[in-house]
Amino acid sequence: MRKLVVLRKWSIIESGSRIILSVSCDEEKANTNIDGKPFMAMPLKNGKSVELEITDEETIVYISSSTMEVDYTIPAGTENVTLQTKAKYNPMQGNPFVITKI
Repeated sequence: MRKLVVLRKWSIIESGSRIILSVSCDEEKANTNIDGKPFMAMPLKNGKSVELEITDEETIVYISSSTMEVDYTIPAGTENVTLQTKAKYNPMQGNPFVITKI
């Protein structure tokens, strides 16, 4: 097992949106399914972080709201992973979220 930390950078952009963090997991921990695969879903509040234990296998992270969806694949391994999410202003695409490893 390894540790995953997901930080949502505080921003006025999308600050009123309800952002949901979904992380692929074992069936026992799952509270939702995405494309038939088990995921653990939880809110990710503006300026806050979430810390979870994940397996050493490849893990998929989804960030979604009513207006956008973005995903990030964490490769298999044993190292702890820290991801940062934030809205990126783009007048042509609205305010899409990006996920970066830090």
